[in-house]
Amino acid sequence: VASGKPLVKPAEIKKFLSSLKYPLHFFDFETVAPAIPLFDGTSPFQQIPFQFSLHVMNEPNGKTEHFEFLAEHSNDPRPDLIKALKAVKPKGTILCYNASFEKNVIKDLLEAFPKEKWLGSVIERIGDLIIPFRNFWYYHPEQHGSASLKAVLPALTGKGYAHLDICEGGTAARKFLEIMYKGKPMSASDKNKIRKDLLAYCGQDTEGMIWILDELRKLAE
Repeated sequence: VASGKPLVKPAEIKKFLSSLKYPLHFFDFETVAPAIPLFDGTSPFQQIPFQFSLHVMNEPNGKTEHFEFLAEHSNDPRPDLIKALKAVKPKGTILCYNASFEKNVIKDLLEAFPKEKWLGSVIERIGDLIIPFRNFWYYHPEQHGSASLKAVLPALTGKGYAHLDICEGGTAARKFLEIMYKGKPMSASDKNKIRKDLLAYCGQDTEGMIWILDELRKLAE
């Protein structure tokens, strides 16, 4: 912090990168956690996923495929979300950022839908992109003490969320509730804009992880 220069530990970063298996998945959920449960069988403040973004990279520096899901009706979004999750390939690391959150959401899905046993194998393959930053293998003063994605992405890549109309998870959850569960009166065009904003926000989370990984590769050379 005193020098204004980043701290980098290339050997540790290289070891982390070598642990990743292709096809490499970059994955992120968005959830709501209402105090009053919206659906049968759910609990107060339970994290209910309504959206995900998934980028899949089949080989190092290769092209990526993008898959996304955003609930389209006010019924329980989880059955449709589980179907969409089958875009996850049967092999390869599934990278999340602060992965305990995604793991817990999938554990809840498996508990609620026990026939979907394949979700267990997804949990086993999840890796955590926060590790190099939480362990201070990379630290930039502009992170201001935080290892969160919102702090690391601009500090490491120079890219951020300021250009987006939805730029953090709490806003995403509130906007989704507004358009799906009888919030304030809203026109169809306004609802469509919010849906586009939600897709753009969640999509940037996973694309941002790709940008972070690219920079880590350079630092490890």
